[in-house]
Parts: sequence; structure tokens; C-alpha cells
Amino acid sequence: MSRELRHLIGQLMVCGFPSPDVDAHVQQLIREYHVGNIILFSRNIESLEQTRHLTQSLQQLAQETGQDDPLLICTDQENGLVSRFSKDVPGFPGNMALGATGDDKWAYRVGQMTGAFLALAGINMDLAPVLDVNNNPLNPVIGVRSFGDNPKSVAQMGVAMIRGLEESKVIACGKHFPGHGDTHVDSHTDLPRISHHLDRMKAVELLPFEQAIHHGLSAVMTAHIVFEQLDADHPATLSPKVLQGLLRETLGFTGVVTTDCLEMQAILGTVGVGQGAVMALLAGADMIMVSHHLDLQIEAMNAIYDAVVKGQLPLSRLEEAYGRIERLKTALHESVHESQDRLPLLQAKALDLQKDAAQHALTCLYDGSQSKTEPGVSRPFPKPRRVAVVFDTGAPQMIAAGPDAVHASLVQSIEAGLLGAEVRAFSESEALGDVEEVLHYDWLIYLSRTLGPIKDDLSLLLQAHPYAVVWLLRTPYLFPMFKEMGAKRIYALYENTPWMIQAALGALRGQSAWGSLPVQVKDYPRGYQGCVS
Repeated sequence: MSRELRHLIGQLMVCGFPSPDVDAHVQQLIREYHVGNIILFSRNIESLEQTRHLTQSLQQLAQETGQDDPLLICTDQENGLVSRFSKDVPGFPGNMALGATGDDKWAYRVGQMTGAFLALAGINMDLAPVLDVNNNPLNPVIGVRSFGDNPKSVAQMGVAMIRGLEESKVIACGKHFPGHGDTHVDSHTDLPRISHHLDRMKAVELLPFEQAIHHGLSAVMTAHIVFEQLDADHPATLSPKVLQGLLRETLGFTGVVTTDCLEMQAILGTVGVGQGAVMALLAGADMIMVSHHLDLQIEAMNAIYDAVVKGQLPLSRLEEAYGRIERLKTALHESVHESQDRLPLLQAKALDLQKDAAQHALTCLYDGSQSKTEPGVSRPFPKPRRVAVVFDTGAPQMIAAGPDAVHASLVQSIEAGLLGAEVRAFSESEALGDVEEVLHYDWLIYLSRTLGPIKDDLSLLLQAHPYAVVWLLRTPYLFPMFKEMGAKRIYALYENTPWMIQAALGALRGQSAWGSLPVQVKDYPRGYQGCVS
């Protein structure tokens, strides 16, 4: 009984490990604890070929240790700010950028191409798409990870991305049920609470999940959020009323429910990982995710074992969960372990998609240089010899994205698009302390990565420089404030990725920016375009 129970518990776990190799940590998880599902992060991924070798080695290890089913190997490849791809794989615009295109064909094509690279790497499950409706401008955890603030558009884009992923033989997992879009607290650091009534939730938060379920979504990830009108005492991850009542019975979901990582403070800092794992299974979750620390992974498995032995957790509940996971694995197509000969063609297609999607996503929100006789026509900036890049300070880290992009990488992206130009980075305080120096540069690019507020004295720079532009890398919601400050040109990039920076540089040289706002921003409606070039 003991060994069989240990094996069953391992099959319900989703665990991570720290190395790009099959290290002692993951060997112990698979050999001793029979863990059947693995999550990869950037720390595990160095190149496509290395990842392919890693996943094959993990599958072989599981097979050698007696696992009948293949491992589910998953990652958070949302694209945009949250990306686990290595640098040799072309990346793609994230959800809010795709929402700005206004056309779900881009979500489908990005999903399909993302799935193709994941499958080549041996990753058979993507913890995406984000189906949260971002209707809180101060949301620190979702924001541009969402397709927008319109539930129908989010649903349409989400369903298209799911279709693209699964056509490439990769399982899609919609998250974060029942919706993380209207919080101002990050569940990585605390336990958010939402007080909306069920009618409002049906119309907003639940609609994208309902549509995705209707179109055959295979897996759902839970949110560590208390929805007070559903269950005031438990976050969704630990709530039978949410997982069993709302998700299973009301929405009719029959697939696999995985928790978000139980090491997030919303769980770790309240009930703890061990008790959280037991409560999640009792609530109706099928897969228990503990992403990082071996001691906490073992704590979760031991807690589940003890709860079954003591009769607190029915064995039948574990068997039901395992049955769903096994059906998901049985339905898996073999990962596309194709010859590397196909890779150059796939990469070329991916780069074309990256460029096209970025240009259709880039949103010109304001251009004070537009001709009165030719409205909508943006005048190109003159070719620069020297470019000043000014970074805002105090930008909050998006924990799900990993370490914030360093200034050097952003400057390198700008240098790559302006060959021959001298590009110098200034912190906001450095620029404001030496305005005359910055004004001697041909262009001024201000990179906004914060959620607000904005320093008032920044207006001096933006008004005084004849070729100053503001790029909104983290949120479009600050647009009205920058316009009021006198910024002459403002673009929403929705992310700090090289492809969106290249699209924005192209716009300054006269190329088109076809995107429109996927969210309402103060007095500016969803769908707003400040200029069309």
C-alpha cells in the first residue's frame, strides 16, 4: 500500500528543479517520489537543443523508473514579458500586444508557432493562455499578460491561441481561474480578495473560461484569490465551492485542474504548502504544483500521504485526479521530435511572424507632429547620430516574468535598430539632473516601465526636446498623463521585447503602427488610435 500510494501521489505533483541538467534534485523527485509532471523555468532552458536533450533525458528516466505514462513537461510560455524560450528561439508579442492587433488570427498564428517550438523542445504542455480580463489599471501581476479588458475579445483571442497551441500537439492550460484581472495585489506576495457578485463575474471574469471550456480546453490553472461572494474563507485554489461547484458543476469542466504554485505567499504565508496541498485536493484540484524547493515538494507529498493514511483525504479523490491526468496523457500526441533540418525554415517563418505581429500590435497613441493638411500622417524623425535613452526609476518587478530586463539589453535592442548611432542610457534622475546634456542628443526616447505615478519635472524634458518620444513598455494606462505633460509622440509597446522595440523604431522612421488600444484608458475608448501612419 505504501509504495503504491507514494506512486499515486507523485503522479499528481508538478515540480520544478534548479538546473539545466538532470540533476540530483529532479532525479530524487522521479526515482524516489515517482513525480509524473515537471515544470521548466528559464533556469532550466539554455538553448533549444539543450532543452530537447533535457526533456528526452527526463522522459527516459521516468520510463526507466517504471512510469507507464509519459511525463507532462510544462512551462509558462505566455510570450511577451513572460517567456521561457531561449535566445535561439524567436519570441513573439504577448497577450496585450496581440489584443492590440484587433484580429484573433495573430493569437492563433502565435499559438501555433509557439506550440511548434515547444513541441520541438519536448515540452508538451503550455501554461497559457492567460484568460484573465485586465480591468484594473493598477494590477501588478496580470496587466499586459491579459489580452485586454473586454471579456468577449479576451475569450475570442484566448480560444484562438488554444486552437493554435493544440494544433501543434501541445496542451493548453487556461489561467488563472476564476480570474486574476481585477486585483491590485500580487498573489506571489500576498492573498488578494475580490468582492464582486456572481452576476458580474459571469459577465466579466468567467466569460473567457466558459468559452474556452466550450471549445474543449483541456486544463485550467487556479488563482490564489479569495472571491468573497463565492467562498469568503478560502482562496479559489482551496475552495470546493469554486473548483467543484462553479468550475465542475456550473461550467461543466471535465478536464484537469492544476493549482498555481503553492510556494506563492498567498498559500505559503497562510495555510502553508503541506496543508495547502491537502486542501487543494479536497477542493477538487487534480495536480499540485510546487515549483522550486525540494523540501517544500517533499512536505507537500508527505502531507498528502499522511492525510490519506489518517482518513482525512479519501483515496478515491486521488484516484479520480489521477484518472483525469492519465486521460490527458493518453490523449497526448507524441511530441514532435523532428529532425533539426526543419529548424532553419521554422525559425525563418517565426521571424516573419514576429515582425508582422509586432507591427500590427504597436499602437501610436499621440503624435503632435502630424500634418494638419494630412491628418494621420506621422512625420519621420531625422536620422540620428546620438540618441538619449531615459529609464524611469522605481519600476515594479513583475515576479512572473523573472528578473527585470536590465538596461543594457534594452539599449542593445535600440542600438541594433539604429546601426551607427551612439546610444546612451540615462536614469531618470541623471537626465533630470543634466537636462542641457540630454537636449544635445538628436533623439530622446523615454522608456516607461512603471505603473505610475510620473514625476512632474519630467515634462521639462519632454516639452523641450524637439524629437522626444515616450514608449509605454509596461502599461498603456499612463498615456493621458504623458500627453498632459506635453510629450510630442507616445507609443504603447506593451512589453520591453526586442521585436516591439524594432517596430517602434520603424515607426519613428515612417513605418506603419497599426495597433489600437485593447483597454479603455481614462477618457480614451477601447479601440482608440491616436494616429495612423
